[in-house]
Amino acid sequence: MRKLLKLVVFIIIPAMLVNAWFVSRQTREAATFGGGRVVSVTGPDLNVREYGTGPAKGAIVLLHGYASSIEWWADVAPQLAEKTGRKVIALDLVGHGGSESPLDSDAYGAQGQSLAVARALASLKAKDVVLVGHSMGGHVATAVAQREPGLVDRVVVIDTFGAAGLRDRGPLQEATCWPVVGEALDRARSIDEVTKSSLQAGFAADFEVPTFAYRSLKQMTHRGVCESTAGDEMNEKRPVAVQLEQLGKPVKVIWGGRDTLTPTAANVAAYENAGLTPEIVQGAGHSPQVEAPDDIVGIIADFVK
Repeated sequence: MRKLLKLVVFIIIPAMLVNAWFVSRQTREAATFGGGRVVSVTGPDLNVREYGTGPAKGAIVLLHGYASSIEWWADVAPQLAEKTGRKVIALDLVGHGGSESPLDSDAYGAQGQSLAVARALASLKAKDVVLVGHSMGGHVATAVAQREPGLVDRVVVIDTFGAAGLRDRGPLQEATCWPVVGEALDRARSIDEVTKSSLQAGFAADFEVPTFAYRSLKQMTHRGVCESTAGDEMNEKRPVAVQLEQLGKPVKVIWGGRDTLTPTAANVAAYENAGLTPEIVQGAGHSPQVEAPDDIVGIIADFVK
């Protein structure tokens, strides 16, 4: 027992502390990912992918959710460009996909993310855009519309929890962000069998987790995993459902009928109370753009006419 205690005190704990320091300091430069290209801006550089030949003015801009990437729009973006005749721009948020993962914690929050998106769109000369945000991407879209109202024509949010407490964070993410222990547990993100149950929560129970979901999760640094808190930050101010209703712009809310990660009934009620009635995609879980892409394309195309 004494030998075991010495092992813990003199070897395991110091090793965990060293690991925690290195893991918490990990950064990543922007690099092409998912068929995109890097847009260099002031602050974190972003990976973007453009579809269609329409002008940047009036473009449809797609913002993915937490631990996702532009790959989550692969079945939606080309169809949307073809059906609407508009340019479609998918962006990787800071710390996700091929976009930069900096050391600055503020870059991962709602204001840092919205500033990075606004700068990237300015670089692409996009204006009067339709912002479409899935889950956390909807919170970032809300922040962008508030920061740069002249940039945004209208907003679509998909399964974006509308008030504090209306989502299930999940035990794996909580544990991964514990001090010291979390950095050690974070190494398990490279093992698909470990992350499968957490990723499954992003879809209906009988929908197979796509391979790009694992790939997107592995792209993140530990800091990106733990500091990407735009949804919580936005709802701490006041319910996002209320913030969206008060934008003074057309807003469309879409929800998966079988969403358990951000439970359908409670979130639909929050939006209805704010004066926004969600359109339900029956059979889909938390990610209708992946589970029912044709439905999402149809709804957005009708909304932007």
